[in-house]
Amino acid sequence: MSKYNFVKPESLQQALELMDKTADCFLIAGGTDLMVKLKEKRISPALLIDIGHLQELRMIDRQDGFINIGAAVSHAELAESALIQQYAPMLAAAAVAVGSPQIRNRGTIGGNIGNASPAADTVPALVAYGARVTVSSQSGQRECSLESLLKGPGRTALASGEMITAVRLRCQQVNQKSSFQKLGKRRALSISVVNAGVFVEIDEVSRIIQSARIVVGSVAPTAILIREAETALLGQVLSPAVITQAGAIVEKVIHPIDDIRSTAAYRQAVAGILVKRALQTVWSQFKLQEVQA
Repeated sequence: MSKYNFVKPESLQQALELMDKTADCFLIAGGTDLMVKLKEKRISPALLIDIGHLQELRMIDRQDGFINIGAAVSHAELAESALIQQYAPMLAAAAVAVGSPQIRNRGTIGGNIGNASPAADTVPALVAYGARVTVSSQSGQRECSLESLLKGPGRTALASGEMITAVRLRCQQVNQKSSFQKLGKRRALSISVVNAGVFVEIDEVSRIIQSARIVVGSVAPTAILIREAETALLGQVLSPAVITQAGAIVEKVIHPIDDIRSTAAYRQAVAGILVKRALQTVWSQFKLQEVQA
């Protein structure tokens, strides 16, 4: 591997100043994807800026009904966080599904987003939760939806000098349930052939679905919201028939591609199955809650 100029800033502000002064720079936190690219000489930056140690990027906290997650929080920290397990359980499940223990210990939520892989495991869960991303630069901060930030494989809407600094999502409430599902080519360590995140909110009295977000990954250039399936759920009481209908809609409306991991036809069928499985899990969670009430 070639030698690179490497700097470890003392603060987020210093990191942003370095980015502003150096156009050809890359951020490194966990480095699980970046180090591979460097080794294969796919990139040759003038400067590497280490941000993994910055405390401003390492928090997980709850405030005013929201969970705030720093961009340098690792997948292992997400999976093990009591706050994430309680208030964003689908994200905890997605974090557990990422790669190997070594990857989970090093890889970060900001990197998983910024790498913009269509198969990223945390992304469907975050989009299903309606996550907002804080983007910072030397000139200030802005906030955007996660889905608007992702533009395609390896492409984001980040401008030069901008970095992802935090992710914010609303705490899951008692009348809301969620589920993350994944299919890889092996039981572990695999890149997703298809993954899915489902979020459902019901009226506590009537049990009618008030809102739903269904997100499928690894079937398009970015994780996609399946609006047609979401619409089909609204105003319904969750049941096997409703779940089957939603899965069939997903299978009908997506248009995946063939690649080295799978065929388009297989992905199409599996996407519907995973969404049905996620909705069945959500249904079971609601039924268990009724029994325990």
